[in-house]
Amino acid sequence: MTSIHQAVREARTDQEIYLLLTAYVRATRIGDEMSRLSEQMTSLPLAGPDDVRGRIQSLFVGLGMASRRLDDRSRTTIKEALYVFCEASMRLNGLHGASAEEDPWSGARDSPAPLSQGAQLAEDPASMDSHSHA
Repeated sequence: MTSIHQAVREARTDQEIYLLLTAYVRATRIGDEMSRLSEQMTSLPLAGPDDVRGRIQSLFVGLGMASRRLDDRSRTTIKEALYVFCEASMRLNGLHGASAEEDPWSGARDSPAPLSQGAQLAEDPASMDSHSHA
């Protein structure tokens, strides 16, 4: 079975990435965990790369708040969402970079810079937990 992370990583078009993110948001919106996130995080439709980056920033803020509250359940959910959205942002950047190489006059050179925070995420979101359970 293909994970959402792998599907995003292997997506060939922007549209495919946005469809995968939309499916992820819809699926997680059903659960109690996503209700812990802001309305901006769960709203649809996605409005492009800037929207994806804005959601990532909101997730980092939410992660900080959940960490201060020692809310492990929310932290786990937020870290999973961060991983999915950072993967999508990096893939979008990769697709825009590839199209800039193919057609240097297309204006794709103006695509956003990669997120440095996204590259720092661990392969498995659960492995990012530094708070041990007693």
